Amino acid sequence: MTTIFFASNRNIRHRSSSKGDLFGDRFNADGPQIFRVGEAEVTLTGPDPKEDDSWQVGASTLYDEQLRETAKTPAKLGSAALFEKLRRILKEEERDVLIYIHGFANSFENSLRRAAALQELYSTARQKVQVVLFSWPSNGTVQPAWHYFSDRDDAAASGIAMARALQRLVEFLTEMRLDDRQTILDARKLGAVPDPDDLRQCTRRLHLVAHSMGNWALRHALQRFVAENGGRLPRIFDCVFLMAADEDHDALADAMKLGPLDALANRVMVYHAADDVALAVSDTTKGMADRLGTDGPQNLDRLSARILAIDCGLISKTALSHGRHQYYRLRDEVIGDVQMSLAAVPQDGRPGRSPIQPGRSWRLLAG
Repeated sequence: MTTIFFASNRNIRHRSSSKGDLFGDRFNADGPQIFRVGEAEVTLTGPDPKEDDSWQVGASTLYDEQLRETAKTPAKLGSAALFEKLRRILKEEERDVLIYIHGFANSFENSLRRAAALQELYSTARQKVQVVLFSWPSNGTVQPAWHYFSDRDDAAASGIAMARALQRLVEFLTEMRLDDRQTILDARKLGAVPDPDDLRQCTRRLHLVAHSMGNWALRHALQRFVAENGGRLPRIFDCVFLMAADEDHDALADAMKLGPLDALANRVMVYHAADDVALAVSDTTKGMADRLGTDGPQNLDRLSARILAIDCGLISKTALSHGRHQYYRLRDEVIGDVQMSLAAVPQDGRPGRSPIQPGRSWRLLAG
């Protein structure tokens, strides 16, 4: 059983459920800027963690927006309850935090399955991750075609809620690191040798994975995050993985699009495939500009050295219905490459990679 923590600005169906159907496919009744947090139990019941049907969503609970105040316990927001549980997990296990933003046509339940799969697939004995899902109100269906535009509008409108959720998570991790460092300093003042586990806790990192239209949502979250921080951009992410991004190919060069990632992350890795059917449809039939997830960043040489490109064209094929768009969770070559980045393996010289432009771009080879 896997615990997935989540934030969502979807409309609330239930406060708790044994089926995981807490949310619908529209915005929170109080507005798209309002999000709620909680946790869900997701269990691997099938043989292959890559398959959605192998995961069963169980008990899911929303934390109270305002927990009741007692004489012994002061009132606190639901996010504080989430962070207390997350803190325990990070203290007890050597895990980094990975934010996951899903793409088009995902119900809340399915986004939980995908989040659980990524937590299982991207973790290794060397480096484990704890996924925190942000689920925006995707319609959960591919047809009719107008659902694409509805989801695109909903993803953009979710930017405020997403930015505020990110701000709280960043503040929590910052506070946790400061507390860990203070514990070590106090021990040294007393002449004690810090526990090695305490030293490791100071290095908990924050990563992000955005898939498909989740990159469009990320754009609007970044713009809000920049505005609410007065333009001051702390380097909060270690690795950012932009997977099959349904975004403009110049997005990383534009301060009004995904440009802020250059200041916010140590490394931004763009995984793309020229034969991505889903993005080709977006490009040719829906009037969208050239996609970042198809050919990668435009003019890579003009971008910061922190921005890298990984061509997945040779390994994008999965089931026909996936449209060569789901390689980020279904192809071992991509999964292994992500694992190596999370484990801080140098980018050049990795097995399974062929250099296109050494130090900047590579092609993943079929395993």
